[in-house]
Amino acid sequence: MTISVQAWHGWGFGPAAFDPLRAALGDGCQLVTPALTAPASGDFNAWVAELAGQVSANEVLLGWSLGAMLAMAAVAAGARPRALVLIGASPRFVASAAWPHGLDASTVTAFQTGIAAQLDRTMKRFLALQTLGDSQRSAGQAALEHALETDPAKLSPALSALIGADLRTQVRHIGVPALLLHGANDALMPMAAANWLSAQLPHAQLQRFPQCGHAPHVTHARGMAEALQRFLGALPDA
Repeated sequence: MTISVQAWHGWGFGPAAFDPLRAALGDGCQLVTPALTAPASGDFNAWVAELAGQVSANEVLLGWSLGAMLAMAAVAAGARPRALVLIGASPRFVASAAWPHGLDASTVTAFQTGIAAQLDRTMKRFLALQTLGDSQRSAGQAALEHALETDPAKLSPALSALIGADLRTQVRHIGVPALLLHGANDALMPMAAANWLSAQLPHAQLQRFPQCGHAPHVTHARGMAEALQRFLGALPDA
């Protein structure tokens, strides 16, 4: 039986970021990859409310980076997919005194100002961070480059939503099975964030990809597809 997986992409990219994973999965999985557009207000909760209504009970919900945060929030808000698959996930993007497992606030601010002032340079820098510390860094950047979002009108509100999101008090109430797939060398969502999530989510399992950065579905697509297929195969029938 073919399992339907709805996949939500991360900030700065579009659905084409999932092309390597789609190819590695083959015909046993139907990967649906909608383009996500944040509300102009940059309101994370409003975005979640809109997306939660698009999740059906007979599909698995997969999210990468920002997409993973939206997926967790959608389930916390009442969406009930068969399961969650979270790639490069964290409950909070920006580091703080109480949350050291995020990106430094000054770096995040530089991305905000860079979108308006130096868009091309800013997105190239962000692209480079995706595969920092990855054994397949050059190939990964080349694969992701064609999926980059370049419209400031889409980038700015989505980044505001990402910066404003904090799911640390919500994740323990997510009751669906969850698979976390995380690169050990992730420069954007550190491995420590995935470890924290796996301890807080009630029904989670975590697979760590060594010598891998923030995009294992691109740089380690075959291994990730195998892990995903094992997880899907163990799910109870819908």
